[in-house]
Amino acid sequence: MSVLKRILWKLLAPIIAAIASLAARYAAKKAPELIEYVLLPRLRDAAEGAGGAAGKVPDMARSAVSSGGDLAERLTDRARDVTGGSESGSGGNNGRSTRLSQEKLSERSEDRAKGRAERRKATKRK
Repeated sequence: MSVLKRILWKLLAPIIAAIASLAARYAAKKAPELIEYVLLPRLRDAAEGAGGAAGKVPDMARSAVSSGGDLAERLTDRARDVTGGSESGSGGNNGRSTRLSQEKLSERSEDRAKGRAERRKATKRK
């Protein structure tokens, strides 16, 4: 990779990650509203006409939406991994590695899992 490409990548990578993060957050916030006010009424109308197994469709749609927050978080984490994990040792840190220890990574993973569980609970209460 040429020097110019590396410089451009280092300049654009944080911007790309921020855009991906914003898009994921927006999707996670707006998807439940769209499903609740647009999709679910249509599904209910269809279920009334079809009866039987179609009555389960709105509940299935709600459960699919609850996993939308996880998807958004995974996209954000992936974007951060791509931009933050691609740094080399020559980034002004005197050759020291910027990698985290396995213990620190496990701790972060557990914190994210707790946050997801709390968001799921908050979503189910509504």
